[in-house]
Amino acid sequence: MRGGVAQGNFTDIAELYQDGPDPSGLVPAGLVLIYDWGCTIWSLVDFRDPAGAMWCNHQGECWPQGVNLAEWLTGTLAGALTVDTVLESRPTS
Repeated sequence: MRGGVAQGNFTDIAELYQDGPDPSGLVPAGLVLIYDWGCTIWSLVDFRDPAGAMWCNHQGECWPQGVNLAEWLTGTLAGALTVDTVLESRPTS
C-alpha cells in the first residue's frame, strides 16, 4: 500500500464489480477485489459478511485470510500484512 503504484485497468471497485461476479466461477459472488498484490494475488472483501471478512485469490484458489477489513487495513498500513503473510493464510489441506 505505502508507496505503491496503482495497478489494474479500472477506475474503482464499483467499476470492477459492475458486471457481476467473476465469470470464471473462481471467485464467489459477493467478494470484491480491493487490492492487487501482483503475480495473480488479490485481496477481496466479502460484502456478504457485515464484518467484512477478507479473502485471498491466487492462481484460481480462493480462501479466507482470517482477518476482517478493519484488521486488514490496519495491518497493511502498519506494514505487518504483506504479500507473504497473505499467502501464508492459505489452508494447507
